[in-house]
Amino acid sequence: MLLLMAGAAHAASLTARLDRTVVALGEPVNLTVRARGLNLDALNPAPLGATFDVYARTRSSGESGETLVLTLYPRAAGVLRIPALPLEHMHTQGLSLKVTDGNEAVPRVTADWTLEPAMPRVNQPTRLTLSICDDGSLQWQRPDLPTQAGRSVRVLGEEEHAGVHMGGEACTLHRYFWALLATRAGTATLGVPMLDANRFGQRLRFPGPDLAYQAVALPAWLPDHVPPVAPVIHADPLPERWPMQRPFSWRFEVLGGYSAAGLRALLDGQLRDSPALGIYPPLIEAVAPDDPASPLSRYVVTLFLEPRASGALNLPALRLPWYDAARGQMASMRLAGKTLTVFDPRRQRIVQGMLGLAGALLLAGAIWQIRCRVRWRLARRRVLRVIREARDIAGLDQAVRQFSLTGQAAASSLGEWQHRVQRETEACDVADAVRRLERQRFGRDASTLAALQQGFLGILARSRPKSRSFRSILCMDVRNSQT
Repeated sequence: MLLLMAGAAHAASLTARLDRTVVALGEPVNLTVRARGLNLDALNPAPLGATFDVYARTRSSGESGETLVLTLYPRAAGVLRIPALPLEHMHTQGLSLKVTDGNEAVPRVTADWTLEPAMPRVNQPTRLTLSICDDGSLQWQRPDLPTQAGRSVRVLGEEEHAGVHMGGEACTLHRYFWALLATRAGTATLGVPMLDANRFGQRLRFPGPDLAYQAVALPAWLPDHVPPVAPVIHADPLPERWPMQRPFSWRFEVLGGYSAAGLRALLDGQLRDSPALGIYPPLIEAVAPDDPASPLSRYVVTLFLEPRASGALNLPALRLPWYDAARGQMASMRLAGKTLTVFDPRRQRIVQGMLGLAGALLLAGAIWQIRCRVRWRLARRRVLRVIREARDIAGLDQAVRQFSLTGQAAASSLGEWQHRVQRETEACDVADAVRRLERQRFGRDASTLAALQQGFLGILARSRPKSRSFRSILCMDVRNSQT
């Protein structure tokens, strides 16, 4: 038994070595652990966590024993000590590694946190900035901030421009922004395990800085959902008039430190249904601020309102409270309401229908009058042409008796025609012309045919029907349509 145990102890072995003894900060180094007669799965690399980030581990086995390769990234520059790692009844030898702050292959990198304001209050949106400086050859990956009770972190934008190292050297400055909201008073620490970068396909990892800050408590009497930030409100214009029982939307933007739940609670406490105004649940949508690095929250609020009675409707004014830390008291931002004129669309439709009917009647009357005027003007022009073309006294007599602005048949005699003309037309005195034509027919007048034609033409060319004659024309149109 003793011989067997001594042989087994002599057969077991545990060794460790580094693939390099000098690396730059950000470069990986491989620690290879070989064991014979031991189980490497039981090896605990926790002692390495103080000075190295254990990125990966690869285990293999063969005839000569087992091999474990640990990929390590240094957490600081200088000479780092790799402690002895225990395994069962044995342990590896201690090693040392020299870590330089940059070399020809890996640039020097500096990183720093900035918190604005440096001492935030509880529930105050604060801008958190991580600034990384290098020579411009690295491609960085935004780090994931660890979650922790007492704060919430929201990702914002990023930027890249020329900067200066802490030592005064020029560099390329990469900035990543977050919105940090402290939900609990007291001191806290924020940090990232490692910063990932890529240089020409090579993966590099640099130690991230830590940030210690203190959150100031708010007064105990301050209600919930009231942030220590003054809000900025922009409201869309409202209509002057709106129909009854038809919903409309009232849209406004709120920029400040509110949350969606807090903003909803504040609005629900001020908006109530009434017999004159119905209020639906508001729609609250989160929108990115115009400034991608702004930690303030921005929400678009849409209120849906329904007027229930006609008349003047006064929309309620809204107040968004906030805590004024400079004065130590609560203040509020007021969104003024507006007075709308609410009308009944049914009554308006009736009025519009009556106006439309009256307009149609007026239009029909105007069309009818225009048609009558065109008809009697055409009739006058036609008969004047016949009078002008008469070749003798008998033809002139017949043409004159055919003259009628209302479309009647030829008169049986000049006397009857004279009475009809005087009854139906205005400013048309044909008595003298008729007397001269009758005397000429019986040979008692020496007037020529041309003179008689000019006499009738001069009088009848100025003739126009009297107002009541239009009714005669309309009646004549109705009789013609019936016929």
